[in-house]
Amino acid sequence: MASSSRPTQDIVHPEEGKKTTKKSMKRSALQLSPAPLAVKKQKIQVSSPASALTHEMVLDNVCTAELLYLLGEFLCRRCRNVGRLTPWVSTSWLRTVDMLLVVSRRQRKPFLCPGSVVFLYMLCRDCVSAEVSSKKELCAELLICFYISCSYIGTKLGYRARSFMLGSDGQEFWKRTLDITKRMSHKMLQINISPQFFAQVLADLKNRADS
Repeated sequence: MASSSRPTQDIVHPEEGKKTTKKSMKRSALQLSPAPLAVKKQKIQVSSPASALTHEMVLDNVCTAELLYLLGEFLCRRCRNVGRLTPWVSTSWLRTVDMLLVVSRRQRKPFLCPGSVVFLYMLCRDCVSAEVSSKKELCAELLICFYISCSYIGTKLGYRARSFMLGSDGQEFWKRTLDITKRMSHKMLQINISPQFFAQVLADLKNRADS
């Protein structure tokens, strides 16, 4: 008998299951700026076809620290113009913001987990340019992708964008955020409802297949 597949949103914090689902169903739009935006958040319940593969099965025996390191390695390979960059640098940026959100009570628990790192890698792979030439520029790009990930699959109804911004250039932040969201909307939906696509992205991250 085929089992139903839980979307990526429900893997960020599995124990919040029903509560998260009820909140998500009430949202009709992804809140990306103080002004109303025409970026709709899709929440679709899909029954698994003949295959019994689920997101949980894909993530079996996978740990957050390992995937964060692999994400850091990817960024080192992609951004070769950034001097003295190591996998631990990007990991520290992400963990710092994640814990800041917890300490400031913007979220109850850390967002980073295996499912969210896979989602974040998918965004970074398609959106972080090899032309990035400084740590500041890379950090800004990474945190924008992190913000979109939190907004799309996080358990909170809204995240304070200021926590993800570098400096005071809010206009550039929102412009880049909207650009990435529009470009990646199809893949964000696909990774959420398709365990097969989710598994392929995870395999690419682990196998260092960046193309």
